[in-house]
Amino acid sequence: MFGVSINTLLGQPRNTICQICGMPLKNDDLSREADGTVNEKYCKWCYVNGKYKYNTMEAVIEDVVPNMDWGTPDERRKFLEKQLPQLEYWKK
Repeated sequence: MFGVSINTLLGQPRNTICQICGMPLKNDDLSREADGTVNEKYCKWCYVNGKYKYNTMEAVIEDVVPNMDWGTPDERRKFLEKQLPQLEYWKK
């Protein structure tokens, strides 16, 4: 209704990450359902208008590695290969 998360409305800090790519979530990065409501589980790049963008971890890695700003591409890839399987989306 207000276009922000319930945590923001209540003045509580959010300590969450996207359950698809692992990116820390800020209000501006939250995804939306098809009806426009905020979804706090995913970032706006991984879950767009109520639809998942990725079906494989490899596809996430290919898109995310170039946008990370630390280490070498190989270090980033290894980090994601270790982190992604721990996220809710990939455990199903």
